Order: sequence, then structure tokens, then C-alpha cells
Amino acid sequence: MALDVAIPVVDPYGSVFRLLRSVELPFSLFRVEDTSEIAADAPFAILSSYGKADAAAVEELAGRVPTVVYAVQVRANEPAPLMRAMAYVSDRMPVGLIRDVIVSALSRASV
Repeated sequence: MALDVAIPVVDPYGSVFRLLRSVELPFSLFRVEDTSEIAADAPFAILSSYGKADAAAVEELAGRVPTVVYAVQVRANEPAPLMRAMAYVSDRMPVGLIRDVIVSALSRASV
């Protein structure tokens, strides 16, 4: 199932974008460095989070477009934060599960 859509990944450092490329998602990705670069009509976005997620940044982006948070460098004992994002994945999850969660969130966003 290949989707004809390009999804922005907000990732100022590039690590999450590189990890996502290995997940083999069925759609294209492109990297932006700041949430302000996401157009209001974007179908969906993936927001990187290094350590604890910035709830204000998630709130702002998720208020404009359906959003999945991809967290890296999260401590194992820290629970996923409660946010307005459609889904939350982390680098501690198996690649197949990350793919399934993101694809499911995208389908729920009605792209």
C-alpha cells in the first residue's frame, strides 16, 4: 500500500528523520526544522521529540494538523505524555510497531 502523499517531519537535528527512513513507511517524507514551516493545509505531520516532549509545541502543531510525536532518548521509566497528538511512538519500540502506529494515525487523519 503506497500512498501518494508527502509528510513533513519536524526535526531540527535530523536523527528522527533518519530513523523514520529505516521504518519503510508507505509514503514520502520531507524534513523541516520548525513547526512554523508546516502549512495549515498539510495533511499530517510527524514531530520529533528529543527527551521529554515539549507539550506546548505538540499542542500548537496538533491544533493545526493531525500530528504524531516520535520521541528519541526517552528514559524507559518515563510514561508517554498526554497530548493532543494522534499518536506517540519512541525509538524503544519495534520498527514494525512504529510503522503500524504511524500508518494507522495517517489513515485516521483521512488523508
